Amino acid sequence: MNLNEESLQKIAELSRLKIDPKDIQNFLTDFNKVLNYVDTITELNVSSVSDEELYPNEGNSLRADKAEEGLSRSQIESFAPSFQNGYFVVPKVIET
Repeated sequence: MNLNEESLQKIAELSRLKIDPKDIQNFLTDFNKVLNYVDTITELNVSSVSDEELYPNEGNSLRADKAEEGLSRSQIESFAPSFQNGYFVVPKVIET
């Protein structure tokens, strides 16, 4: 599959990206390399490979879901330079 300039412009438009006209050829080259690589991968014959080899069962990599003791309110308050009425006080960053 090869991407043409018109398709690249459409992808850029949908992605809300602006591609400088002088960079279009570089983008086309790079995109086409990626697409050709994907085509190569999809052509691989994996029919002789078992599901266990394709999707090894490594078990659950997440930690056990159990309740643990958390930080006390005083410990949390000690992390902040300013804490008031149960909230962290931070400088105003957005003008209204």
